[in-house]
Amino acid sequence: MCKQKRIRYNESFKWKVVQEVIAGKFSKEEARKVYGIRSNCSILYWMRLYSGNRSYRSCQKVGSFADMPHSKELQDLKAKVSALEEELRLANLRADLWQRMIEVAEENLKIDIKKKSGAQLLKVFPETTKPRQ
Repeated sequence: MCKQKRIRYNESFKWKVVQEVIAGKFSKEEARKVYGIRSNCSILYWMRLYSGNRSYRSCQKVGSFADMPHSKELQDLKAKVSALEEELRLANLRADLWQRMIEVAEENLKIDIKKKSGAQLLKVFPETTKPRQ
């Protein structure tokens, strides 16, 4: 077997590849193929190097989820949740208003408007059940 020559990449090239992988333009494997990087772990090493994690072999967390940039999809979902919460608030207000209107009408008009749990069906009168001729 002949030993392949080791290729050294400059810092700007490494930084460019890492930025494209982080931005989602390429996966690590795709970037490796596009730029002709032979090593399977170089990009991962560069990502750890440029993220501030100097210990290549350790499995320390680099950052937190809160530090990550928010995507458009996440912002859209938050806006949708806010809109749905506002709709729910308005629906609850509307239901409370209808309930209060029924209570006031019952007090002022002295009639029962609310449906009673034991309500019976109206009795059908015999003349309405005769077949038509």
